[in-house]
Amino acid sequence: MKVELTDEPNPASKVTVGSLFAGIGGFCGAYRRAGAQLSWANELDAHACRTYRANFQHPLLEKSILDLSVQGDNLSPVDILTAGFPCQPFSKAGNKLGFADRRGQMFFEIIRLIEEFGAEKPKILFFENVSNFKTHDNGRTFATVKEAVKGAGYWFSEANARILNTRLHSVIPQNRERIFMVAYSQDYFGANNFVFPELEDEASRKVVSDYLDLHERAPDIHYFKESSQYYPLFRDKIDAGAEDGIYQLRRVYVRENKSNSCFTLTASMGLGGHNVPVIRDKWGIRRLTPKECANLQGFDTSSSDKWYNLPADVADVQLYKQIGNAVTVPLVQKMAQTTIEDIMNPQRKREEVTLAPKAQLKFKF
Repeated sequence: MKVELTDEPNPASKVTVGSLFAGIGGFCGAYRRAGAQLSWANELDAHACRTYRANFQHPLLEKSILDLSVQGDNLSPVDILTAGFPCQPFSKAGNKLGFADRRGQMFFEIIRLIEEFGAEKPKILFFENVSNFKTHDNGRTFATVKEAVKGAGYWFSEANARILNTRLHSVIPQNRERIFMVAYSQDYFGANNFVFPELEDEASRKVVSDYLDLHERAPDIHYFKESSQYYPLFRDKIDAGAEDGIYQLRRVYVRENKSNSCFTLTASMGLGGHNVPVIRDKWGIRRLTPKECANLQGFDTSSSDKWYNLPADVADVQLYKQIGNAVTVPLVQKMAQTTIEDIMNPQRKREEVTLAPKAQLKFKF
């Protein structure tokens, strides 16, 4: 069954979605464009919530997942539950404390909420995290997650987690690797036969300039003044490299992206010039604007048929952080369409299943 991609919900599908750690709505935008019905979302960060509400009309619960409950917050049952749970404890760039970090323990709050739904638990779980999540702590982190998800009544194994690169698996030229994990309910499916996207046809991939606003001068704040200590570093590197290339400051040197793509957009972009990609346009050397970064995550803010807006009352430093924390919408949209099709396909539904008693899992930190 083919689900038409659109910006509007598809009433015929009636597939419902709830989103935890919703951020600015990467998962939600992908599912809305794939035709699903968005039921509710949860996000703690007030700045991200402001951006989210500028683009989505369904209920957004602005609170910590620690304070969220199915009954107390009247969360309606959903077919699909998404969660880009905190990645800092598992990232190569962090302290790698994993579940010993309070943020790492937020994963188990997802399991708690799933169990609170009881017999009406989601049919599909869809998670995202950093690329090294599977190998963190010599694989023990992923093993713990796998057992917790299976214990909650889902088909889930190593085969259901895969690292995908935005640059290779979508049309967007951003070199961004993330792991995606998809679990299927044992009450609804006979197995987990989820199929991850194949490599994007190279002829379909776009170039970075397609996502940049090069027809008009960016706000002055984004341009490096000639008096800046960084200006000569960028000038010399760009003079020696590709005029239309993407550059990035790395401590005391500038590097050029030679793969015709953008560097990974990260949450640390909000910390300053060492993290935001840089270009030279006809007005000077400048950082990419938040709108351009949003475009390179698939949040279309610039084209004639744009579907996303960045609110003017949210500071750039927050917008950079939000965009770097988000998922790439077109890539997730591919997987969203597959999950919708699987739920709507009666041949994949398991009418009767006898499950072994769930393991009583105990976790120590």
